[in-house]
Amino acid sequence: MGQEKGELVWHYTNGDALMSILAKGELWASSAAFMNDMNELLSGSIQLRKHFEDRRQTLSPATIEALEEHIPDVRARSRRSFVLSASSDGDNLTMWRYYGRDQVSFAIGLDRSERLVPVARLDGDNHPSPSPDYYKGMYELDDDGQISTHPDGSPAVIFDPDSLIVDGGEWARVVYDPERQTKIIVDIFERLRKGVEGNSATHEDGHMRLWFPYLIKESLDLIKNTGFRDEREERIIVWPNPDWKFVFHRPGPFGLVPYVKLTALGADNRDMYEDRYATKPGRLPIREIRIGPTPYSGEAVASLKQLLDFHGLHDVKVDYSEIPFRE
Repeated sequence: MGQEKGELVWHYTNGDALMSILAKGELWASSAAFMNDMNELLSGSIQLRKHFEDRRQTLSPATIEALEEHIPDVRARSRRSFVLSASSDGDNLTMWRYYGRDQVSFAIGLDRSERLVPVARLDGDNHPSPSPDYYKGMYELDDDGQISTHPDGSPAVIFDPDSLIVDGGEWARVVYDPERQTKIIVDIFERLRKGVEGNSATHEDGHMRLWFPYLIKESLDLIKNTGFRDEREERIIVWPNPDWKFVFHRPGPFGLVPYVKLTALGADNRDMYEDRYATKPGRLPIREIRIGPTPYSGEAVASLKQLLDFHGLHDVKVDYSEIPFRE
């Protein structure tokens, strides 16, 4: 999907989070395994499994066995997917009600054409304190259980857990339409089927097994129940590796929630490719901030403009909701 420059997506939040976002230049993408909605990021997996069961009789035993590795029956969300949500609607009553329970809420208008990248929490290329089994499965083994080698004598690596891989970071619209959802499911299933039946990706391939969310991109996680269509949600989904380099934790209602800090490129970073991650936050592509329904819109606009001035964000437009406020 093309990202039209200047088109905004709206990240709804409360006042405390807004002040932190402006001060630090970071947005938090939380682990999909800790979402408040019990069915969040599960709808696509459930539909994919159902399609697999419907097709089972047409598949060979070897293909079925391989697909079982990638289409699990357990309805669990991936801990490797990190999600940042927004809306295409900047004055959405459903969102105002959700975020404005105890105080005035805000919608941050972000330029959807600008990709966001993770902020690294640690430098270095190797896990600073790996567990005893951290590198288990890294190397290809021969029939005697010894590490296979290439002709030059170097070990045959299946997948190095310290490999730097960052995928995602672009905004995509959530899919509510059942017909479009079916098309996505069929496409993903056929790609997986062809992959496991081909010589380049068998069910023994540890890389494919580890990076199932990465291989199917964000399409599966964009499927959502049509009952939520009023939210008009847009998402960024990122899959960073290694965990130790990018994943932070914060307390939450379900335990310590893993999350990734996202920022814009342009600040200091030591990535040799210069476009996958940052080591310090840059300036987020905030173009506008809209204040939620309040009887004191004039005062609220003035105080927000003052805060933006304090942070040097003089070009950010300030507006307020057109939805009538009622006591």
